[in-house]
Amino acid sequence: MDLQHLAIASVPMQPWGQIYDSQTALKKGTIFQDLDMSFFAADDGGNAGCCCGVSEAGDPQQQERERLMLEIYQICFTVDDLRLYLDTHPQDVQALDMLKNSLLQRKQLLADHAMRFYPLTMDCMADIYQAGAGAGCYCWQEGPMPWEGACV
Repeated sequence: MDLQHLAIASVPMQPWGQIYDSQTALKKGTIFQDLDMSFFAADDGGNAGCCCGVSEAGDPQQQERERLMLEIYQICFTVDDLRLYLDTHPQDVQALDMLKNSLLQRKQLLADHAMRFYPLTMDCMADIYQAGAGAGCYCWQEGPMPWEGACV
């Protein structure tokens, strides 16, 4: 053990670079184009494993709910990726501006979903109570869980 040396890893700092739009980012698994690297030489199928989408047939209300949920998935993914980036680059003004805008967009999409369908987070309950002062329901449990892919 005395003759062995410890290794020192050197990992370069990630640059800001080009970013994907939120729809592409969700399919690729990153908002950063520089981090989009194939792990298998023959695997460049894009979104082969992605099941995110809006059904073509069926109830228009269900289609609208699915469309809105897809937008929520996309913006939440963008917010999470930006948060991870800002953990190591807290002074990056461009990333911080994008995070601020994305958080506002996320909040609006969640509020829209809560008012039209049912709340997805407990924070959305405040929007319901604020919109209708007489709202006396605890409607948290009314809608299906988003991961269930259930109908409205």
